[in-house]
Amino acid sequence: MKEFSLLRIGHFIRRDITIHKGTFVTGLLVGIVLIFLFSIFNMIWDKQLSQDEFFGIFRLVYIPMGVLFTFSIFKEFNDPKANQLYLSIPISIQERLASKWFTTVVLYTLVYTILAIITGILALLFGAVVLNADFNISSLFSIEYWNVLKVYFLVQPFFLIGAISFRKNRIGKTMLALGILVLVFTLFNFLLFGIFNHNYGLFSGDAVVSEAFDKTAADFSALGRWFYGLLLGPVMLIVAYFKMKEKEV
Repeated sequence: MKEFSLLRIGHFIRRDITIHKGTFVTGLLVGIVLIFLFSIFNMIWDKQLSQDEFFGIFRLVYIPMGVLFTFSIFKEFNDPKANQLYLSIPISIQERLASKWFTTVVLYTLVYTILAIITGILALLFGAVVLNADFNISSLFSIEYWNVLKVYFLVQPFFLIGAISFRKNRIGKTMLALGILVLVFTLFNFLLFGIFNHNYGLFSGDAVVSEAFDKTAADFSALGRWFYGLLLGPVMLIVAYFKMKEKEV
């Protein structure tokens, strides 16, 4: 138990998939239907399914469905009648967290992506035959795909913490906490901006000052992305580990 075992993680992933198979299958079927219907509706209007339209649909289903899967896979963990048996399974906290994250992020993303592409192709075929829409498979592949995955990979650990921490009204409480966190960081950024830049005339509306501010913001945007990326990704996973450890103890 003191060693990190990939074999135990694999067994635990298989166990979770077996137990929650009905929930996963139902959710993926709902996602497939939604992608197909939204794709058809888009082709009704402009006789095509562009990359922006498809990945807008992809994102609209992918992120909420992944959040729901994250909460469903921790149902045993928060059930007073089942968690004693669940927590007695011989697996370490690190392995348990790694298996949950891998299932709800990596496996879910892989399965959902394959199903979404197949569904998109079927929707294009249907649109070409019934609606005389353009049949362009390249519209299903874009760099935007990685941007969608990046958003989910960053926000999912926060919902992971919510799934671990709350027993009742977990989604609502997590959304409330997320809203408060976003508000706090928005106010924090605004205060820092005002404190460090109020003497430079950035609020004067002058064109030169405005251009300088835009260039400075562009230079520091990468730093900001790294900061919030680390905060929402690895840091949230570390918090999730300690929350899980607290619950198990």
